[in-house]
Amino acid sequence: MWIKKTCIVLAGTLIPSLVTTSLVQAEDVKGSLSILYSPHTTHISAPGYLSSLGQLGIDHENKGNGYYGFQGEVNYGKYLISVDYLSGTSNDIPGASDYSQPRSTTFNPLTHETSESLDLCVGYTVLEGGTVGKVTPTLGYFRMWANPTTSAPNWYDGLEVGVKGRYKAYDRLTLTYKFGYVPHTTVHGYMIDGLPGYVQGPLMEGKYLRNYMIGAEVLLSKDISVIGGYQGIRAVNKVVFDGSQAIIKFSGYYVGGSYNF
Repeated sequence: MWIKKTCIVLAGTLIPSLVTTSLVQAEDVKGSLSILYSPHTTHISAPGYLSSLGQLGIDHENKGNGYYGFQGEVNYGKYLISVDYLSGTSNDIPGASDYSQPRSTTFNPLTHETSESLDLCVGYTVLEGGTVGKVTPTLGYFRMWANPTTSAPNWYDGLEVGVKGRYKAYDRLTLTYKFGYVPHTTVHGYMIDGLPGYVQGPLMEGKYLRNYMIGAEVLLSKDISVIGGYQGIRAVNKVVFDGSQAIIKFSGYYVGGSYNF
């Protein structure tokens, strides 16, 4: 309930201000568009869920070298609108999709999995300058989608509260960070529909999700910067039929470039 109240209050503050952007000085409208590349790694720990499918109840991990995305941000004075997106496919592991044999030692549900993450948010800067730099609390929507080779697609989404910040460490170096928290994720896809022949009905319920980014920007010219850092997602779900936890981690370093306007 407190999240809904927060949404109403923030929307009531932001919408009238964004509609009347003519009141904002032109020099106060700033933003950036960044293109990035990242070799992300996916990790899953769901021993109860995997055991129910006849597989070994062990953790699985897989890497992918082809994840690409973008980050966009527009600032209207103290108001912020931002979007972060990343998509790619993990490595194809030989024998990983062979789940015909019970408790297969080669099975890995993360083989050749296409993943996407999307983060949309608005915010209002409450601090700027001084020892803490720029601090902007945010409210938005987060979605993480996955299409494994071994099953139908599934995704998790929900309302996100968080904070974004920037700190100018030197003349051309700025440190950046982002933290988002989804207090209740909604599960979609085959995790709700079940797996015919294995488990009928919902497989998992969403609990919560955290995502974060720590990075740096180096200004090359007035309009161009290079960026780099580390970002990660940790989603915690509940396995319906035995109450155990299923934890998914999606994280990695990133590099890229930004156009500042």
